[in-house]
Amino acid sequence: MALQNAFKRALLKRERLVGGWFMSASPVIAELMANAGYDFMVIDIEHSIASTHDLHALLQATAATSTSTVVRMASHDRTQIKFALDQGAMSLYFPMVNNVDEAVALARACRYPPFGDRGFARMHRGSRYNTVSDYFERINQEVCVIAQLETPQAMSVAMQIGSTPGIDGLFVGPGDLSVALGHGGDVTHRQVRELMEEVGSYCRRAGIPLGTVMPTPELVAWAYNAGYNFVSHASDLGLLMNAARSGVQRIRDMASDARMSDPPTVSAPGTAAAY
Repeated sequence: MALQNAFKRALLKRERLVGGWFMSASPVIAELMANAGYDFMVIDIEHSIASTHDLHALLQATAATSTSTVVRMASHDRTQIKFALDQGAMSLYFPMVNNVDEAVALARACRYPPFGDRGFARMHRGSRYNTVSDYFERINQEVCVIAQLETPQAMSVAMQIGSTPGIDGLFVGPGDLSVALGHGGDVTHRQVRELMEEVGSYCRRAGIPLGTVMPTPELVAWAYNAGYNFVSHASDLGLLMNAARSGVQRIRDMASDARMSDPPTVSAPGTAAAY
């Protein structure tokens, strides 16, 4: 694996990226999602059954694909940050970053001295088991730190957080933002959209990478138009549930329309079609 963060390079150029969102903790599903054509995929360990202890297998499952992986951390815990980086994660989302002081602390926790205070070790997956001779210099440049803005307070200081040295981009969490505004998870509420558009306009003018997650392709397109350049669509669990419910409902609708007087022909024993 090359020690090069393609996601960060595309992000800083504000390329338009489409992302997946992964919650199931299954290496098989992670590998499947990473082969679906996304530019990047977020491994969510904040709101899923996955944890930092699953990262080794999940990062291995996606390593051979062209899809970049991003880890959405559960907290600002320095031990968990160190563990994720040692497992080979190079791009991290951090929830609930509400001020510049928190942003500075996270930027430093992800980098070795003199730019930060990440704990030192040689033998781990991140350094390719100590086979990358200049890992400790290069990783400080390759690591990508994304601050999540999820409250009105954070949105009001987006400019300052986005300009913090060592913060490589911003991510607006529309679900938490809508709840904080009193709109119960409605990411399409007018007040949520207006705040997101305001931050999107600023980041577009300032050249700051800005991302979010949206439940439908139509809302992903809206986010692009509002100034967001890296946007994830739904999640593996959401896509599976929607497909399952849609299939069940279609079968029930077709069954209710069928003429009950004409039962289907039953194949003779041994002649059933394989499936």
